[in-house]
Amino acid sequence: MITWRYGNKAAFMLLVSLDLLVSIQNVFLAFVTSSFIKSATDKNMTLFFRVAYLSVIGFIIISIINWFHISLKNKIIRQTNLRIKHIFTKNIIDGINRVDSANGIATMTGDLKMLETNGISNELLMIEQAFTVVAAVIGGIYFNFLTTFIFVLGSLIPVLISRFSQSGIQRSSQNWSRNNTTYTQFLKDIFSGSDTIRLYLAKREALNRADKSAESLEYALNRMNNTTGHANVYTTIAALIFGVTIPFGFGIYQTITGVLTLAAFMGIVQISNSISNPLISMISEGNVIQTTRSIKNRLDELPITESGRVVLINDKRKAFKSLALKEVSIQINQKTILNDISLDLTSGEKILIKAPSGFGKTTLLRALIGDVSVHSGEYRLNDLSVSQISKVELKQYFGFVHQNPFIFNDTIIFNITLGQRFSQELIEEVVHEAKLTTLVTQKGLDYIVGENGANISGGQAQRIEIARALIRKRPVLLADEVTSALDEKTSLSIHDLLLGGAYSLIEVAHHIDSDTAKRFDKCIDLSQI
Repeated sequence: MITWRYGNKAAFMLLVSLDLLVSIQNVFLAFVTSSFIKSATDKNMTLFFRVAYLSVIGFIIISIINWFHISLKNKIIRQTNLRIKHIFTKNIIDGINRVDSANGIATMTGDLKMLETNGISNELLMIEQAFTVVAAVIGGIYFNFLTTFIFVLGSLIPVLISRFSQSGIQRSSQNWSRNNTTYTQFLKDIFSGSDTIRLYLAKREALNRADKSAESLEYALNRMNNTTGHANVYTTIAALIFGVTIPFGFGIYQTITGVLTLAAFMGIVQISNSISNPLISMISEGNVIQTTRSIKNRLDELPITESGRVVLINDKRKAFKSLALKEVSIQINQKTILNDISLDLTSGEKILIKAPSGFGKTTLLRALIGDVSVHSGEYRLNDLSVSQISKVELKQYFGFVHQNPFIFNDTIIFNITLGQRFSQELIEEVVHEAKLTTLVTQKGLDYIVGENGANISGGQAQRIEIARALIRKRPVLLADEVTSALDEKTSLSIHDLLLGGAYSLIEVAHHIDSDTAKRFDKCIDLSQI
């Protein structure tokens, strides 16, 4: 069960206990109905007033239980939804659930919402209704075993019929999920590429593609709803015939022949609604739950254990002495990206690595931080093989300045700290070191930089990313084509910043001016190796 696996188990068990109490209300109503009819047929006013008093007290108590029951159920749904969203987000961040952005957004907004409405809510409702059926059967046996048995038997037939529709519902659900992802991807492209569409007057073509994608999505949804709805029609017809008409006719026959009293029969009729109606609903809810099978399978494949608090290595262990690659080769998907690469870096040293575009320079940097595995050769850090160092610890030696730094649609301060805590003195220090003082003075640390840094310049985005690395005092800074998209003046300014720090530096670039190249301690041309 989704709620048991991902929700609060103690709250779930409490809800089950309340389900049991709630299930009794229909049996109590049947008892009250039967007792009122008995008082009428016997013309017994004492029984009438006693039943009336008992019913008022009983229904007040039941209402209070229902109030707590609804509140707890909604709380459990909220907590379970939050846990599932946390698991999906965590695994995306950890790199376990590798999806493109559109697929991820479709999952988080569409699939998980369907999991809530069609899966979690219906699972809890089915448990509640199962208790209702059991309580009703027990109450029915109290009135008359045989008549109640006919009602139960008749109500089970639609359950068997519904099994034939399960595979069709699941297929239509998977088709809808695929179309939802496709449509979300195209919308993302429309939003990102609207300027290009307008520039090249491709509005009509873009709209046509959007309309076709939307049509496919709506058709898939329509087909899923029809498949589910038609299955419900078949089971409802069976339920009305076998779960209502035949058992009701048998009960009338029992009453006519004198086996049942009118009061007992009316009690069974009242209880029968608590057998047939919940069973019909359970069939319908079971069909709807099938629409969530695909997303639930994806969820179940993800690890749910918490990684725990990240342990920071102490300053003594983190002290950087040297880094060495010896005849290293790197393969991705069985394709060799880099072959026989050797490199030595010592504390405080600045190295420039040059190579043409597509040579694998970025891959080399990713290998240094542990995101790409070394296929052959040796990678040592502080005279230790990286195989002896955890990936979490390895990453703490490096800061990384990307060619296109990712800027969150948030404040300057968040983009530097990523929500982690640093002293005000350290923040002011890195703002000064990264030459962000003018921007911060004009806009403030709480200035929203916009989506992808739309409200700031490319050079300011690079400085924010450098500040992001500097504030964490990483001993080695990796820079990936950091000035390729910047003008000459900004490029010189960024290199003044990169080359002026006390940290070690490895910068990769396909082109850099000769004056700047001379400022590095070493210059390695991979294309010449």
